[in-house]
Amino acid sequence: MGVFRFFEEVVFPQGVGMMCLFFVFWSNFFAAQKVVTEETINKQFDTALHYVTSDNPEKAIPILNEINNNCKKIGYKSGIARVGNALAIIYFNSSDYNKVINLSDDFLKAADEVQDYGRMSQIYRLKGCAYSELGLLKKGDQEYSLALHYAEKINPGNPKYYALSVIYGNLASHLIRSGTPWNSVYANINKSIAEAKKISETQEDYISKKYSLIAYSYIILANEYFKSGDQERAGEYYLKALKIHESKPVPLVEKVVLVSELGSFYNSRKEYDKAVEYAEYGLALEKKASFPQLRKGLFETLSKSYLELHETEKSRKYLEMFTALNDSISNIDRKTLSNTVSKQEQEYNDSISRRTYAYALLSLILIACGTAYFLYYKKKKQGQIQKIENLLKQLKEQKDEPARFADTGSNQDSLINKEEDIAIMPPEAEEKLLEKLHDFEKQRLYLERKVSLPYVASKIETNTKYLSYIIKKHKEKDFNKYINDLRIDYIIRKISEDPAYRQYKINVLAEETGFSSHSKFATVFKANVGISPSEFIRYVNKKGN
Repeated sequence: MGVFRFFEEVVFPQGVGMMCLFFVFWSNFFAAQKVVTEETINKQFDTALHYVTSDNPEKAIPILNEINNNCKKIGYKSGIARVGNALAIIYFNSSDYNKVINLSDDFLKAADEVQDYGRMSQIYRLKGCAYSELGLLKKGDQEYSLALHYAEKINPGNPKYYALSVIYGNLASHLIRSGTPWNSVYANINKSIAEAKKISETQEDYISKKYSLIAYSYIILANEYFKSGDQERAGEYYLKALKIHESKPVPLVEKVVLVSELGSFYNSRKEYDKAVEYAEYGLALEKKASFPQLRKGLFETLSKSYLELHETEKSRKYLEMFTALNDSISNIDRKTLSNTVSKQEQEYNDSISRRTYAYALLSLILIACGTAYFLYYKKKKQGQIQKIENLLKQLKEQKDEPARFADTGSNQDSLINKEEDIAIMPPEAEEKLLEKLHDFEKQRLYLERKVSLPYVASKIETNTKYLSYIIKKHKEKDFNKYINDLRIDYIIRKISEDPAYRQYKINVLAEETGFSSHSKFATVFKANVGISPSEFIRYVNKKGN
């Protein structure tokens, strides 16, 4: 039976007409599936951009790659430029700076062909920011220069003024990192403000952007004046930024950050009433949207300020709130343990006679094991003493060397084949970060109570991803252990070398080393040294006598 006859008699017994309709339908269907137009691509962009601004922006990447392929098929250059811009934003916001730097030049070429100078400027700016984050400052200079060149080519209007304002603001931060003279930094901040002020408020979506940029510039100025010791000027610019936040539609999180900075600023100036005023205001704002990290900083400012104002109850209250927020997981664990203990007590009351027999048997076992335990304890103590002797000997021999606990990361060979230590940044950037981390250790900034991964990252001018990577690779430990080891090593040296430290109470030693509580300090100390701080002090005193 021929193919045509098969379809006529078996598939479509009603006749040839039905068969023709079948072929027409499926031909149109498959043709429709293959048609790619600018309109269908723009619909794909709507889906991709929804993910770009969501909590999972990486979901947009495969969609954008598909859009890019479709754009290439029909020669849609504007679409290609748009894809490049979106990918640069996603990679930068996820701190994947290598991908920003290595973004294909095809995106820039396509944007240039259609004279999309706005997206060209944006991509070059993000490349400059990426190089700056990696500490490759000369490369960053080149990208910022290109970003400005193409931003100037944008037609006059809000997009141009906004692009220039953002570039000058980013460039000011970049110059600060480069150690450029203050007058150059100041000039770029003023340029950023001047461009932002040109933005017309006739377009509603640009109003928030305009005032956010101006306030951001004032905060940079305030921070730099504060660092230079000009606290009066710093205060003026902080308040200028606050005035904008009070009267203009600027994102809430930016306002909470500013008020938190003000609280910390006045605390450092010993104007504790003002520090309390702004920190309390920050907490009221923070309740409208949850920012736990900011809340923790506000609790700390309030605790310190109230302590200086001799309002010990309030100071203790905020210290407890700070500790509770910091150790929330531990609190849940303690609650679970408490419930378990209560249940066991109830079971005990229900079966007391059975327990009496069990305790009698247990006492016999304990008597039998007493001697063995004593011998084990004596041996363990001897091991602890030997460990302390070795430690004190090391401290004496290596007075000027890096911290003992912090210097365990020299064995690079053991890491070279680990999959998780594949290089994610250029070697020269690693070296720069290691130098800055060494300076952080020399300045003993790890003793500050506010130390956290974001705090240290800001101090050495990088991001949390790269800081974690550097510590893991070169110190062979996570961030918390790295900081704890530095702190314990510091206090061991102090106790060993300065008799005054042997007179301090444990809570004073805990505060000196930046721990949130004496119990946390004692736990970490014992984990590192093998005995409690009190036992260690007794041993050093006994040895000294």
